[in-house]
Amino acid sequence: MVETGAAGDPGEVLTQLGLHPGRPVIVVVGGADTLTDDAHRLAKRIVAPALARASTVTGAAIVDGGTDSGIMAIVGEAFPERGDENVLLGVAPARRVALPGSLSGENEGRAALEPNHTHFALADSDEWGGETALLVELSEALAGPAPIAMVAAGGGEAAKHEVLHATRHGWSIFLVVGTGGLADELATAWRALREPEPRELPEILGKQIARVLPERWRRRKQAANVHSDDALEEVIRTGDIRLYDEADPNELARRLAWELQDYDVLKLAWTSFATYDELAAAARKSFERMQTWILALGIIATFVALLKEALAINPQGSYAWVDDVLHWIVVGLPLLVAVLIGMALRLAAGKRWVLLRGAAETIKREIYRFRTRTGIYRAAAAQDASVPPQELLSAQLDAIETKLLQTEASSAELTPYSGLLPPPMYGASREDDGLSPLDPEHYLAFRVGDQLSYFHPKVVQLASMRRRFQFAVLAAGAVGAILAAAGFEVWIGLTTAIASAALAYLGYLQIESTLVGYNQVAGRLEALRRSWLARPASRREEPEAFDALVADAEAVLSTELGGWVQQMTDALEELQARQVEAERQAGISQTQLRPTPEVQSESRPTSEAPADGEQIEPESESSNNA
Repeated sequence: MVETGAAGDPGEVLTQLGLHPGRPVIVVVGGADTLTDDAHRLAKRIVAPALARASTVTGAAIVDGGTDSGIMAIVGEAFPERGDENVLLGVAPARRVALPGSLSGENEGRAALEPNHTHFALADSDEWGGETALLVELSEALAGPAPIAMVAAGGGEAAKHEVLHATRHGWSIFLVVGTGGLADELATAWRALREPEPRELPEILGKQIARVLPERWRRRKQAANVHSDDALEEVIRTGDIRLYDEADPNELARRLAWELQDYDVLKLAWTSFATYDELAAAARKSFERMQTWILALGIIATFVALLKEALAINPQGSYAWVDDVLHWIVVGLPLLVAVLIGMALRLAAGKRWVLLRGAAETIKREIYRFRTRTGIYRAAAAQDASVPPQELLSAQLDAIETKLLQTEASSAELTPYSGLLPPPMYGASREDDGLSPLDPEHYLAFRVGDQLSYFHPKVVQLASMRRRFQFAVLAAGAVGAILAAAGFEVWIGLTTAIASAALAYLGYLQIESTLVGYNQVAGRLEALRRSWLARPASRREEPEAFDALVADAEAVLSTELGGWVQQMTDALEELQARQVEAERQAGISQTQLRPTPEVQSESRPTSEAPADGEQIEPESESSNNA
């Protein structure tokens, strides 16, 4: 343990402590007496393991108040075995803590120092809060150019000043909701000012209003309380606040690790992936919704036409108005279907879905190749490389996005992603921070395991969907046969329409071929993982072996994705041709509802990973998450 009277320059203090600048820093704040009962248990369950994991992954130093109480004791307990790589720096006022070797009378009424901390810096002060300036200065000096993040759990007036300093220095501030004190106060105030107010419901729903209005009044009161505290208002309005109210410490560790690692280009790559992934999902929903309406209205139109014929109402009778209503429905529904077809052709949501999904998965492939330093990034990682890995990744991203913007995908809004980064994945990737370099074990878990965690349940879902639609086709055929036998031949057209719609929907989404492709790629990935685990440990350590593993896995995914893109492109072109013909037959002017010009797809399945230095073709990737 190193002690110092910290009255000098922060750099000199670090030298006395034997610490060197240039590492990420996590500043932990929270009062010694504000964590009680449930709040203390929550902080111990969430904060302690999250800090330990984030520190291990990023090599971050932890700076806090250093006393053996509250959140500082919890932090110390997370590191019972202090290694050379762990730095736990406690900063406290010199005349408020018990110093080792002091006379017992001198330590009376003073707080004990937490024994698992590796370093202490004591400010020349006899008041709690007198160490705040030193804590901030030492954190800045220790980090140097590296990032700093703050974690607040509980806390009182002194913690408020520390959070205010963090705000003014531009640090990310994580508030652990549920730990009481300052953390909950800030979280409540942030929600009062930043989150939208609940909408008031119509008066007819009186019970619901009784619940909503008190919530609105509570938010306004909280906002008023914020305005009455200048420091609190500054933190809420200008601070980089991150609320954490989940029960999984790994997720907090993941978010901290993301903030503390300085991989700017890789972070931008994840942002681009998440943007295109989100836009592709929205385009798919739009496409499926439009096609569902077209098919459903077609069935309804057939039903109404057959109903009109079956009723055969006398135009001169008392129910002639029913015949008129049915007549106009029969006339109007095909026109409405034609309008929807025209909208679908102009929006081209299906094509945008495929293009955006392809670009997203191409970027994802580059991310994992970069993180494993394999393929074209292996040579770039060498010290004498002319092009560093991040610059090469940037060039690859530029090539992908340039290709994408030359397609129909650029004809709609490309709204940037604003959610958590990296975006939520599947399986083991939930624990991946998205930035750390990957060894073979973690690549198999985070990349291959993530894909398998997607494919296996998706296969079950697609198989179930196929069975339902096939049953609908068979049931429609059986009902048609029964109707024919019963002498209701007029209704056979309805059962035929239902069967045709079910088959068309299966064809639009290429469920059959997608199911086969998913099964095949899942089997090949399992075989790759099995083959790698069967290797002797000595052969797994060879760089060439890891390079081959990544190349083979990415080739498997690329081949499946490329095939999916081509199948979907063919299916969409066939669908477009049918819908253009249906639109023409409905009498809608092609000049008024003309589809956007079709861009010829350059996608093709590939069975090999691109050679080093080869420019990637984003259209050659289709979606693992299609």
